[in-house]
Amino acid sequence: MSDTQHVIRNTFTHSGGWPGGTVTALLLLPGDDILAGTKAGLFRSADAGQSWQRLDNGPADPAIVALAANGPLIFASTEGGRLYRSDDSGATWPELSGWAGLGVGVAIAISPNYADDGTLFIATADGPLRSQDGGESWESSTFGLLDMDTLCLAISPNFASDECLWVGTAFGGFFHSRNAGRSWRESGTGLPDAAVQCMAQTADGALYAGTESDGVFRSNDGGNSWQRAGDELAGHSVNSLAGLSGCLLAGTSLGLFRSVDGGASWRPCVGGDFAAFVLAGGEGLLLAGSWQAGLFASTDDGHSWQAANGRGVALLTGHAPPLAVLSPWQELFVVDSDGASAISPDYGRSWQPVDFLAEEEACSFVAGAGSGDGFTLFAWAEDAIYRRVGQGEWQRLDAPGNGVGRLAVSPAYATDGTLLWADIDGYLYLSEDRGESWEELTPPETEGDVLGVALSPSFAEDMRAWLVTGGFDGQHIQVELWQSDDGGQSWVDLAGLALDTPSLTLLPLADKLRHPQSLGPLLLAAQNRLITFSTDPENGELTVDQRFLPVEVQIVTVTAGDGATLLAATNRGIWRIPADGGEAACIGLADRSVVAIFPGNGNVTALTLGGEVWQG
Repeated sequence: MSDTQHVIRNTFTHSGGWPGGTVTALLLLPGDDILAGTKAGLFRSADAGQSWQRLDNGPADPAIVALAANGPLIFASTEGGRLYRSDDSGATWPELSGWAGLGVGVAIAISPNYADDGTLFIATADGPLRSQDGGESWESSTFGLLDMDTLCLAISPNFASDECLWVGTAFGGFFHSRNAGRSWRESGTGLPDAAVQCMAQTADGALYAGTESDGVFRSNDGGNSWQRAGDELAGHSVNSLAGLSGCLLAGTSLGLFRSVDGGASWRPCVGGDFAAFVLAGGEGLLLAGSWQAGLFASTDDGHSWQAANGRGVALLTGHAPPLAVLSPWQELFVVDSDGASAISPDYGRSWQPVDFLAEEEACSFVAGAGSGDGFTLFAWAEDAIYRRVGQGEWQRLDAPGNGVGRLAVSPAYATDGTLLWADIDGYLYLSEDRGESWEELTPPETEGDVLGVALSPSFAEDMRAWLVTGGFDGQHIQVELWQSDDGGQSWVDLAGLALDTPSLTLLPLADKLRHPQSLGPLLLAAQNRLITFSTDPENGELTVDQRFLPVEVQIVTVTAGDGATLLAATNRGIWRIPADGGEAACIGLADRSVVAIFPGNGNVTALTLGGEVWQG
């Protein structure tokens, strides 16, 4: 074992975090506790957003879509199509197995009389569903709906007596039920032919609808007829609405707006120039969850807003996953799944926005290549690649292909400048001049998506590349491993296997004893499996070995040049894995989902789900 491996310590210190991220759901709980749902988990604040704590015992699927509460009872739906219920104000989150296979719940409405009737409704792309036993079992609630793709729903405060609720749909439909969801009638007279994205009710009984492209509308008769609510927002998208104490709030494509006259007129909020996806609040405290920028709060009835993502290390870090690169100058470059990007020069203690993207451009992928003063950072936008060599200026280059994909870098990049890129559509491109120009290659004949690419440790000599493709057959991801010995010009199907996830890592391992014509150790890590492929140099037979870990592997990297030990970022910490088959062990962050690891000279920098930075 090398000296570097010996000094890696089983202790990690939280050095900082990337504040913000997209807040998808909000609750203001009794006692002014705030619960914020993000794509990276649930966060709680007890001091109006001055400090935050991640709920480490939150839902097993951390990508939160919707939240709803009734006293200490809280329901949470997730991007993975799962549903959780907490009966103790968020202390524990058992999954409701009765929801399995019913889709992604985009909105949740709980009966005001839940303690007696156990009723709640959840909106999905296939219509609303109803449960009358607290979410244990479900039934379709779609009779009479002309459009099943429901985006929002609202339940009458007098539901116990009037059984009224409403849904808005993606194709301009608005529907009303007067019998607890057993049947629906179209009820959108006066509404434009645009998706109804959000709804709100106010204390005077008025109902408001926010549309995708034509502002806000108001109904004074329970949704039977509608009139435009003010001209200021006409022609604009409304993502969120809330009827709060003293005002009506609308999160729009123009920013956050406030009305104090029932929507007759609207005024932009001071500090409200952000995209508010969700709104909540009570007496003295109003909250807005934004796209990319985290949480904002107002203590003056919505007149003005300030960021409320915490301070120090007690931050709301809701970025997913994110992707990250650590430069030789200890700059941490991060990109999240919503296109937000930032750079930290001091291990997450402070952050700077990137300044090279064109207006309206979003970063979708980041990677590093080479080493030392020639280290090159690549950032992918929709139609361009941005490249920085060393600590020089950023250059804009034409991007090959379409959108987010996979990138493999030659181990000899400093001398051969070779990159292999697979785009979102499965097309392959090779660059031998550090991204200045690209040659389109012929991909293998497969209908599967590209899941991983890699180049041989000796690519400059053997021109070997690997590609992993996979497609869902209804039960599993059917994966194929392809090999090229001519730099990606032609491909041979090497092996096939079934996986439960499309997320994987492909890592070639150096083997000093291998024959030039043999396949050296190639590691494929997926879910809790470590699969090693190699060929016998004498007879050419393919050998496949598997190891299983008690955790899900997300990233694997080598700790030392001889490849004797691997480090794996997993959903439960960082694990050291001896490549010779020795026992794997967690070396830290066992209560965190780790998404990136960067071994250094005797230490490790790690990034966890959401954007927390750790050193150990």
